[in-house]
Amino acid sequence: MTNDLWMQEEKILKFLKGSHQIISGETIAKALNISRVSVWKAIRKLREKGYPIKTTKKGYFLEDKDFFIEEDLNKILEKISLFKKIYLFPETTSTMDIAKSYVERGENAVFLAEKQTKGRGRLGRSWESLRGGLWLTLLLYKPPLNLKEAFFLNYLSSLVTAKAMIETFNLPARLKWPNDVLLFGKKVAGVLLEIKAEVDSLEYALIGIGINVNNPVLEKKFMIPAISIKEAIGQEVDRASLLEKLLINFETLYLKKKEILNLWKEFSETLGKEVKVLTSSSTLIGLALDLDEEGRLLLKTKEGEIIPIFSGDCLHLRT
Repeated sequence: MTNDLWMQEEKILKFLKGSHQIISGETIAKALNISRVSVWKAIRKLREKGYPIKTTKKGYFLEDKDFFIEEDLNKILEKISLFKKIYLFPETTSTMDIAKSYVERGENAVFLAEKQTKGRGRLGRSWESLRGGLWLTLLLYKPPLNLKEAFFLNYLSSLVTAKAMIETFNLPARLKWPNDVLLFGKKVAGVLLEIKAEVDSLEYALIGIGINVNNPVLEKKFMIPAISIKEAIGQEVDRASLLEKLLINFETLYLKKKEILNLWKEFSETLGKEVKVLTSSSTLIGLALDLDEEGRLLLKTKEGEIIPIFSGDCLHLRT
């Protein structure tokens, strides 16, 4: 697509998003100083991309205005410097896969999708990524961390996701080890970290973040039930403000390892609880005591043994 065509699509989207009634192709053409044929072609392309534009005899109407436009993202970029670009996709398989294909460009970037058809979480589990959620991947190119420090990115990402919900919507978001965000005991968001290392340095890190915002939450048999921000508040919310706060918090706390761990503990729903942890080699039950300096969960068994756990699935047994 040429830049002119892309700009036309963006302008038409903005125009339709700001209207509360059906708008004729002639009105759009005059307002944007383009031909009616150009309007028709742009509308067709936008519908092919998945934008919910309804066509009637009288003109065009957006059935759902909850989507991002480039102007939203450019305003966010003006407030941060860690990420150089936010790439927006109306629909894609997975933002993690897209981000990986951009690594060779050698810069930090954000990849955002309105909908994912093959979204995934930890251990290859599928993650429903319907329109209305916040589905993104952060690409960090050659982050100044060694292999042992990579886990900080996992804690940082879940932390800033929770903080963004608290600061934007005044919601009581809490953190469940190792990478979940909870609202009222239900999962509202999750984090997926993938890295590539050379010797002891990181070539790149991909951080996938999925947040149930305004999207419907499908009933499935997970370890814990799910919830959306819309369900928690009772109405649709502004996703752009949530994304902005998340990225600003990420940049503010990036590489501040001690502060990340301390804040994660402060917002933790896991520490102090009886838990069951499923690792790759065993199942452990005990009291979640603390996180050590290396980010491992310290579990105290009923025999009094303290076991450091680097990764695994965690189930809260009681409050």
